[in-house]
Amino acid sequence: MSAATARKLEIAYSYAFPMQSPPRITEEEYESILEDSENKLEFRDGKIVMMAGGGFHHSLLKTNTLTQFNNAFAKRPCRVLDSDMKVKVAETGLNTFPDATVVCGPPEFKDDRRTTLLNPGILVEVLSESTESYDRGEKFRHYRQIPSLNTYVLIASDRICVEVFEKDAASDWRLSTFNGLDATLMLRHYDIAIPLTDLYAKIDFVAQED
Repeated sequence: MSAATARKLEIAYSYAFPMQSPPRITEEEYESILEDSENKLEFRDGKIVMMAGGGFHHSLLKTNTLTQFNNAFAKRPCRVLDSDMKVKVAETGLNTFPDATVVCGPPEFKDDRRTTLLNPGILVEVLSESTESYDRGEKFRHYRQIPSLNTYVLIASDRICVEVFEKDAASDWRLSTFNGLDATLMLRHYDIAIPLTDLYAKIDFVAQED
């Protein structure tokens, strides 16, 4: 067994049977483990973090978001990507899988494999109870280090509410909140309007008991 293989097995074992203090690894080791993983794994501060799955509403909101964004950007030089597209924050080293990503113009990738995007313009996260504080806090602090990013969208999965952070000319982030089925989501950098009735289509919060 080669030293590289032994190291990979050691890391994988530590990941499968986590200790109180998981081992720090390199980004190359993370990429190697990710290739063999059936799950989406985030690379954060030198450690692997399992990304939580979502429930019915979370999954449906992701699908609706991709549909509505694809329609809205259909005639623009932009590409809408699902959660299989990994995004790297070059400044901090975070590697993660946003729920949706929009890149306008030529995409920039970490390497020729084209599996890691570096220049998103819009990032979208559908909030859940287990991830909301991270998505609002630490994760957004990482995302703000991406020079190309100008729009961050947070979609609630327990109520009809979308929050949009947009970077202004002074590079300050401004929050707009859209509540209720009568509201229309506005993405001002792109002159895009999406009714929340379409974004939350077929979601019945009254029937939700979980």
